[in-house]
Amino acid sequence: MPAKQLQPDPQQEALEWFSLLRQPGCDETQRQAFAAWCQQAENAHAYAELETFWQQLQPAPARPCPRQVTVRRSYLGRWLALLFLLGLGAAAYLYWPLMQRLASELHTDVGERRSIRLADGTTLTLDSASAMNVDLRSRTRLLHLVQGQVYLEVMLDGRAMEVKVGNARIQVFGTRLQVARHPSHDELVVISGNAMVIQGGEQRMVSAGERVTFDETRIDPVQKADLKTANSWRNGHLKATDMPLGQVLERLAGYQGQRLWLMDEHVAHRRVSGDFNLDRPDASLQSLAAAQHLKLQSVLGHWLVVR
Repeated sequence: MPAKQLQPDPQQEALEWFSLLRQPGCDETQRQAFAAWCQQAENAHAYAELETFWQQLQPAPARPCPRQVTVRRSYLGRWLALLFLLGLGAAAYLYWPLMQRLASELHTDVGERRSIRLADGTTLTLDSASAMNVDLRSRTRLLHLVQGQVYLEVMLDGRAMEVKVGNARIQVFGTRLQVARHPSHDELVVISGNAMVIQGGEQRMVSAGERVTFDETRIDPVQKADLKTANSWRNGHLKATDMPLGQVLERLAGYQGQRLWLMDEHVAHRRVSGDFNLDRPDASLQSLAAAQHLKLQSVLGHWLVVR
């Protein structure tokens, strides 16, 4: 169920139409609905801006090499070109995760958690701002976690199951597990059964009650997991027990669609404990900042600066 109600947003709806119209199954009824949606000037303007931005990201067609001519360019032109490239890069940095989610088969919005039952009987719960692709057609069932976090209750039907996370593969031998993607690493928590993480030529077997973190180059040693803490997000809470403050801030900021920017990196290593409400991330952040004597500043709604 959604954690909060969002007001109609032309930019958000434009992104959803952009993704839908490019799907192979888009039919004439959906195209007519899109035409009706574009009757409102603000909707048409939002979609036109998105199309312009998308065209700018496409590679230019190959052209014959022209004769080299020496042209004197003004410093003003160079600065304008540089500013344009910086703006384009910033827009791609901010909106690429959202476009990546909308292009995925299953996804949730910021602040939303959703449970889905797959065709084979497997149930998955997606956390806020998460995305997955699913392929159950072959002898090995394949899941691909693109963003965020997922809790899986696997239905054993005689076929193998693998979860792809970045360059790593997780072979599932149990029934309940949790997989998460973080900015610096990925994480597997096994609640019941077993699972094996395979990364290149390295692998780790993880049993019930254990967790392991990994990235594109290595798999860390297996550790004991605090299952109550790891699984509390499904009930709308972040239960931290001696957790790095940076992780708590990052989690709460992410639940309101913001990226964390710490002005003092030493703050990230402080240890905190507490029960934080994920359905009210702003109030939880303010309470935590007051307890830790920190100042919070939201920048353009996309960044949360902590001083």
